[in-house]
Amino acid sequence: MGSAQDIVAIFIAEFQVTKGNIIEWSLVSDESVNLENVEFNVLPSGVHAIDKDVIYITKDSYQGVAVYRRISTDEVGMRGARMISVGVLLANSTRPRAWNHISALKRFAIQLEDKYEDRTPLEEYFERHKAPLASPSTEEPWNGWEEELSRATMDHPAFHLSHVLHVMGISSLTLFKHALGRRRILIHTHPPVESACLLAQLAAVISTGEEGIAGVHAHRINVLGVVGLTDLGRIEKETSRGNGWIACTTDAIFLEKPNLYDLLIDLTSSSDSRPYRPALSVSRPTQSSNGRKSYKLQTVRFTWSDVRLWTELERILEADSDHGSHSHPAPVKSSWTDPWRIYEDVCVVCAGIWVGWKPSSSVKLIGQDDGLSSAPVSPSDQEATLNGSTTEMSSNSHARPSTDTKKPRRSSVDPRLGKLSVLPTTRARVTTLSLLSTFHNHTDFLLSKLAEVLLTSSSATVASGSSPSADSGALVLTPKDVMAFDLGPGSDLDARFIEWLGETRGRKLKVKRGWKDLVGFMFGF
Repeated sequence: MGSAQDIVAIFIAEFQVTKGNIIEWSLVSDESVNLENVEFNVLPSGVHAIDKDVIYITKDSYQGVAVYRRISTDEVGMRGARMISVGVLLANSTRPRAWNHISALKRFAIQLEDKYEDRTPLEEYFERHKAPLASPSTEEPWNGWEEELSRATMDHPAFHLSHVLHVMGISSLTLFKHALGRRRILIHTHPPVESACLLAQLAAVISTGEEGIAGVHAHRINVLGVVGLTDLGRIEKETSRGNGWIACTTDAIFLEKPNLYDLLIDLTSSSDSRPYRPALSVSRPTQSSNGRKSYKLQTVRFTWSDVRLWTELERILEADSDHGSHSHPAPVKSSWTDPWRIYEDVCVVCAGIWVGWKPSSSVKLIGQDDGLSSAPVSPSDQEATLNGSTTEMSSNSHARPSTDTKKPRRSSVDPRLGKLSVLPTTRARVTTLSLLSTFHNHTDFLLSKLAEVLLTSSSATVASGSSPSADSGALVLTPKDVMAFDLGPGSDLDARFIEWLGETRGRKLKVKRGWKDLVGFMFGF
């Protein structure tokens, strides 16, 4: 994997006191590769407050990755620090593997600390990995996840899946539904942004079906990486394509623009009562006082139908004692001081009773802002050392890189990523493969049920009416049809989820959720 010839551009972006963010140096394989505004993506707002980061980006149709470093310097005019990002853009591919270049980019960033003017290592790397122009396709053949992970390092986002599930809990299935329904998903974070970028990559991975039955879902939802205010036009253009997207941002102004996205995951919403759990909100249209359409954010957590799938995932997480090569600090004495935790526990227990499931006590989403924990935690886990680079989700700045080097800086280590091994263990591979298989099997189940609905009219009728309406011509589904998907007939999110799936196939679906329909379903008439 490391010898792939897939690079179309390599560059160094730098913040300069007199010029701001600029592309200081670059090489491209073809003049059609445009690096305009990439410097704002790889040097996002607030990055001046940290020392290092890993940043995923997309420029036009090219996906890429950059490694950020804050380098101390005595050079005149730099005011004590040089802030740079070394990055690459990859050739178009159905499965771009930007993470394969992270180790090399980290090495180059370290070398630049000593010899900033020396570009020879970057030039040689570009020549070795430059995508050939004459070849119509440079991507490696896809032979399944087992082979993919057998050759991958811990830089591969998939190896973080188990830990992300521990962090987000059952609410991660709300993200899964929005990604599978090809919605617009925005992740808001403070620098470092690597955790948010990994979450975006994982959402795309788990919502991609296998070849054949998946159809459009055999291709990943578009991951835009880090975006900023200069990308508003690109976001609107991506929205017009109708295939959804996932993006990360450090710009808080996006919180005031809920019309741009369908789901917001706020990684900055930490509080004393919820120090470890991101907040999820959906964007809902409303009518303003002047009659104009506006949008507001509404908190969303999970639905009762999620418990069945979460139970399968939790069993896999329980079997993995070290959580996929992530170790965790010891648990806090009690989680009952968190009212949100009580609320979620009660909901999960009630939902479990409804579906005939008994909750497990071995995996608990407990902890403080220094991570999550699982009881019990082995001494070897507590003594594990941190190897490699991880990043932090919290910060207190939204500004562009600043030249004030006297301000306190945060650590670039993200406790929510846990303590990572240098190389993936066999246990980590098995756990990751099991989790991915569970998600992909569930995806294929949902899509097969959708195919059945679209091919038969036995359980659906065409909406009729003398006057045209928003629902005219839609395929109407009953609560019984919803249950066939293992979804809740009374859940608004589940109903919209089925309608989203229909849109991915170019069909308009409408789930009947009136009291008459629900009562008729419950009493069998």
